[in-house]
Amino acid sequence: MKSMTGFGNFRAQSNEVSIEVSIRAVNGRFLETRFHLPRSYFSHEADLKKKFSSLVIRGTVDIYIARKIKSNLSSGKIVVNSKLAQEYFKAFKKLSMDLRISDTIRFEHIAKQPDVIQVEESDMVTNHEVSMLKKAFDAALKKFDIERLREGAALKKDLQKNLKDLHRHILKVTKLREEANKLLQERFESRVKARLPKEVAGQQIDPGRISQEVVIQLEKADINEELIRLAEHIKNFDKLVELTIVEGKKLDFYTQELLREVNTIGSKSQVAGITEAVVEAKTLIERIKEQVQNIE
Repeated sequence: MKSMTGFGNFRAQSNEVSIEVSIRAVNGRFLETRFHLPRSYFSHEADLKKKFSSLVIRGTVDIYIARKIKSNLSSGKIVVNSKLAQEYFKAFKKLSMDLRISDTIRFEHIAKQPDVIQVEESDMVTNHEVSMLKKAFDAALKKFDIERLREGAALKKDLQKNLKDLHRHILKVTKLREEANKLLQERFESRVKARLPKEVAGQQIDPGRISQEVVIQLEKADINEELIRLAEHIKNFDKLVELTIVEGKKLDFYTQELLREVNTIGSKSQVAGITEAVVEAKTLIERIKEQVQNIE
């Protein structure tokens, strides 16, 4: 079992370049991968994305890759923005006149302004650097996956505990079912007898008719079918949790089915013990639902 959330980071360095890869993921219905790359790595995005997609099924993922050329002028070039320097000079000159300051505008005043003189890194990427990029990406991806497995193990433990507690409450409802049916039978018999006069046109009402009416009403109110489906859903849910590869979408489906059956039992219940167990069961299912939202 893997969590959709996770983080992995790795930095690779050589004498010429430093490459740092960071992977961060949060929950998402589908797989959305967003790469943030330096321009020089654009041509390698497809290969990196393919490798990532082979490991991750869903989630919203941001992948940041930073490239830093170490101090070596042979790997880049100096770019002078003369037009911007002229604009700075005009601005300083006007400011000097407005403030009536006669100080000389020196070269260093202009040269140290932002973007006037820049070192532009070379876009040339050697085969060695490509190899470094792939190794850094693989290492960050491995750390990212280990983190997701660690969180997934914790989720699995909590899910199994909550599922066990849910099963306990369902067993309580099952034990109270006979009591609930007996109570319902007494109530239905009283209602039917109250509605039907003992004699109609001089004829005695057949007691079998009353029993038949009561049976029909009991079948509508009985929760046996819901309990059978609940037991099956819990069994299937437990099997999915134990699989090597767990699909969060399937667990989410069963969570909705569990909630549906418990809500139906709650709407039919007229026994305090069942109502109490249903409330506890719904609380557990909501907790399970929240946990399932984090599973890949």
